[in-house]
Amino acid sequence: MLPTSDSYNFQSVQVEILIREAFERLGITGELVSALQLQSAVRSINLILLEWMGKTTNLWTLRNDFIPLFSGQGQYILPQRLLDIVQVNLRSSTRQLSPLNIGIAQSNTLATYDGAGGGNAANVYNADITTGCTQNAINGNISYDFGISNPGPNQVINTATITFIGIQSNVTRDYDLAIEQCQSGDDPADEGSWIPLLDIAEFSYPAGVTQWFDIIAPVEARAYRIREIGGNILDIRQIFNNNNVFDFNISNVSRYEYNTYPNKNLQSRPSIYYLDRLLKPTLYIWPTPAPQYNCLSYSYKQMMDDVDSLTDTVQIPAKMYPALIWGLTYQLALKFSPQLAEMAEAKYERAFDIATKEDTEDTIISIRGS
Repeated sequence: MLPTSDSYNFQSVQVEILIREAFERLGITGELVSALQLQSAVRSINLILLEWMGKTTNLWTLRNDFIPLFSGQGQYILPQRLLDIVQVNLRSSTRQLSPLNIGIAQSNTLATYDGAGGGNAANVYNADITTGCTQNAINGNISYDFGISNPGPNQVINTATITFIGIQSNVTRDYDLAIEQCQSGDDPADEGSWIPLLDIAEFSYPAGVTQWFDIIAPVEARAYRIREIGGNILDIRQIFNNNNVFDFNISNVSRYEYNTYPNKNLQSRPSIYYLDRLLKPTLYIWPTPAPQYNCLSYSYKQMMDDVDSLTDTVQIPAKMYPALIWGLTYQLALKFSPQLAEMAEAKYERAFDIATKEDTEDTIISIRGS
């Protein structure tokens, strides 16, 4: 067998290369492509990406996120880059605390807390949202140790498997957090015993709003902690180490059906949602959440990143490059070579169909009669 390159660099190609390929298909090569034509091509790429957003469901644009719920509030502003909601689930979970008396912090016995960086770490694990842990040094951490029962030869190391973490800040601030765990056979006092569990790149935490995060690969551990790694000071109101996660699907309704509900402020378990596709998309849920319901999990289609310069790459998988190049060829032909537009359009439609043919989720559907 002849040797191959063993490289995959064409999976991410600069925009200028795609543009020049499209111009070459129109017979416009090299120095014949002006700076104004390059700028025109960048605009055309952005218009093509907008067209694709409404043309099909691009699997690479699907995202999952959480919406913190507030008791009695039925209206929530969503990110502007959201195009459409695919599914919404009401999520429930159980906060895990020591099976012993968590109100007492005693080293090596009951549930213990640590707050390297200052502050009273115990405050973030109680139910009092008027308190918190305000640290006085950068890159601090706050940890929870489930502790040891019956110290001595019959001691039991308490553990838990955390699958869902909620973090509520005292102040509106960005944090760059590492979520870490310490396994049952290790000592949380030993800095080397902490193992990475989840990295949360710089993220905005509005004051008093719980931001939720899934633990992708949960493990059973004795202790968990959050640690600031971006040079900020932690000022945290509550930390929720949760598991027993259950998602309950809630149904989509039309604007008309939503408007027929007489009491929009009814508090109970949310069962339906309506997405108002405004410039700032707004999600309406009904009934409004009772206090025990504090999180929605939802999947959605999002806009692709804009192309701003010739050195950018396009937020698409490599298999879509042929379709994008032919689509760009068609757009450029309309402006610079009208006689080639019909040919380029046909090539574009064929390339797009080929590229998106397998961009679907294949599942088995069972239909049963009543």
